[in-house]
Amino acid sequence: MEPRRDTVLDARLRRAAAFADSDLPAGTSIGARALDVAGRAADLRRTTVKLLVRSAESASVEGWLAGVGGHVLSTPPDPASSGQVVVLAVVPITALSSLDRQPWLLRAEAPKEMFTRMDRARGPVTGVDALQAAHGDLTGAGVLLAVVDTGVDWAHPDFRHDDGTTRLERFVHAHVPQGSDESTFDVFDAGAIDKALNGGPPIPTGDPGGHGTHCASIAAGNGRGTADRRFRGVAPEASLMGVRAEPLLDVHIIEGIRQAFDLAGDRPAVVSLSLGGHFGAHDGTSAIENEIARATGPGRIVVAAAGNEGEDGVHAQGRLVVGEELTFTVRVPDTGLVFCDVWIPRGDEVDVFVETPSGTRFEPNTGETSTPDGAFVADFVENPVNREQNLTFLMIDGTVDERWTIRITPLSVAHGEVHAWAGSVDGGRLMFPGAPLEGYSIGMPATEERVIAVGSLTSRNKFEGPQGDSTLPGLAVDALSSFSSQGPTRIGVQKPDVVAPGQVVTAALSAGSDMATSPRLAARRHPSGKYVTIQGTSMATPFVAGVVALMLQREPRLTPEEVQQRLRVTARRDATTGPVWNPRYGWGKLDAEALFRS
Repeated sequence: MEPRRDTVLDARLRRAAAFADSDLPAGTSIGARALDVAGRAADLRRTTVKLLVRSAESASVEGWLAGVGGHVLSTPPDPASSGQVVVLAVVPITALSSLDRQPWLLRAEAPKEMFTRMDRARGPVTGVDALQAAHGDLTGAGVLLAVVDTGVDWAHPDFRHDDGTTRLERFVHAHVPQGSDESTFDVFDAGAIDKALNGGPPIPTGDPGGHGTHCASIAAGNGRGTADRRFRGVAPEASLMGVRAEPLLDVHIIEGIRQAFDLAGDRPAVVSLSLGGHFGAHDGTSAIENEIARATGPGRIVVAAAGNEGEDGVHAQGRLVVGEELTFTVRVPDTGLVFCDVWIPRGDEVDVFVETPSGTRFEPNTGETSTPDGAFVADFVENPVNREQNLTFLMIDGTVDERWTIRITPLSVAHGEVHAWAGSVDGGRLMFPGAPLEGYSIGMPATEERVIAVGSLTSRNKFEGPQGDSTLPGLAVDALSSFSSQGPTRIGVQKPDVVAPGQVVTAALSAGSDMATSPRLAARRHPSGKYVTIQGTSMATPFVAGVVALMLQREPRLTPEEVQQRLRVTARRDATTGPVWNPRYGWGKLDAEALFRS
């Protein structure tokens, strides 16, 4: 069975394009729901797409978009600086199918939703307190630190100077307005924020979710929420930029990265991304990974969370053997849009089939199919960027906990290693029943080689809640967090780079946010009402981003590769890490004191 080689659209755009060319009712069509994100029904007139194009063809892109009623939303600041670039564009749904006929286009991707990766962290476990005691000038001054996330509570004391003015140089609200069909980026400078703080013209709420505020505080909060500043961040004098991405789409993340590095000007900058996803090749070829590879360089660093899927069963793998069928059993976690993305090496010849829970078997590339077990579509194509064979299975209206099966029959084998990732619009976990929870759960974009990819360890097991000090039993200090995602990438790149404090971390609480009102976190909120204790590789990521800001303060032109090398050679290795590199600890535990001593 040969994969299709006549398309550069990803599976979700192909479905949306097919729907636009059909008369299927929207309520029952996968195509109509293929672009759903965050539970929001897609607008079927236009959509924001990521176009991977040859840099010399920018004029052709703009001309084509103008001709079909679309437009460019964002381009890199210097598109001629590399051979290919990511263009964010608004494209009418009815024009999607014609993208396949454009010679300048290498790949087109639908917007992908990313998912967040939810005082003593500074202590002996990491060496940050000892470092700053010995080097009092290391505060992150002169470095721009950007947090692209659910937002930053610009009114929180941690992000204001002693005179009450804001520490944020820019606040960006990246969103899809109600009733609109494209992303909008509303930008507010320090002057606008200060006016809002003083009762002037209002600006959007900083962080309704609370996740981004917590992350920004870990990286660079100044601790003003308590008199002793015990919860200050790693780089408390860094300049700040916050992006409220709503929903948390990769197109919003890409634009956030571009704006951060542009705002930095001649200054060094680090971007912290406590987010990720699993719909894609996990090999550095997705649009967001391409953008990071192009945008980073001397004094331009991106730090990203490895992920919290170490125990979630989002990955499965197998080896092709002629004469033996390879199967992946996929559990239906909810009735929403479910995906399974299977990657088969080029050079291997296979037949592939999808089998319903009732036992009916279907070939791919036959369009949308309705069955008593749910509606599905299966596309088997050759990815135009990495040339690998990709089976993408999309399904809606399934029965929760039923099992679908992907069946692969090898005809000839040159390489043989097959990987699959699965999930749903609502998150989805335990997607592959019985599959070993070993390796390859690191999410994108932490899979990009130039990213500093961060896993999570426990730096303490005590915190101060509303009833005083609390201890979490059975939680070993200085051990890996069980939820921390594991490497390597699909092509064997050794990620994560290091692990850092991500469990039982106290940092800023966004006022009025979901975190501030959730009963689930009531016992984790600090008596001051300004801080909360949570966990995740989300928390480990800004910790490392803060340390990178300290490095850039000393050496503003450090490259991503130099930062990685220094983190690796100074990371602590001990009996718990075992030999490094390894899929759980990466190159070891962050040791900031050794990092600067070297």
